[in-house]
Amino acid sequence: CGGSSTNTDECGVPVFYSSSEDIAGFQFNVDGVVVTGASGGAAEAAGFTVSTSAITVLGFSFSGDVIPAGTGLLTFVETEDGISDGCLSSVILSDDSGASIAIEHSPCITIIKEE
Repeated sequence: CGGSSTNTDECGVPVFYSSSEDIAGFQFNVDGVVVTGASGGAAEAAGFTVSTSAITVLGFSFSGDVIPAGTGLLTFVETEDGISDGCLSSVILSDDSGASIAIEHSPCITIIKEE
């Protein structure tokens, strides 16, 4: 991943979800890595705008679209130098009325790219 690659299979860390409710928005921090972008997955398929900072990923739809309840790939998080041993924290999911969706996770959701 040298910063110029857009191949998410090489540069991305997959973030998966399992939800019994439609997801209208999400936000999470990624600790231990520098985030350079995020793309693909159900977020892209639903037409979400996904924005990132060096530590945060935020996704939502300007037109009110949702990610349907179910399981799958939420998005790929691209990291500086392709580093993939980060940790998700401060995870927030919202429904189509803007209310929080209750989530269950350990204090640190470890993300590790499989080779």
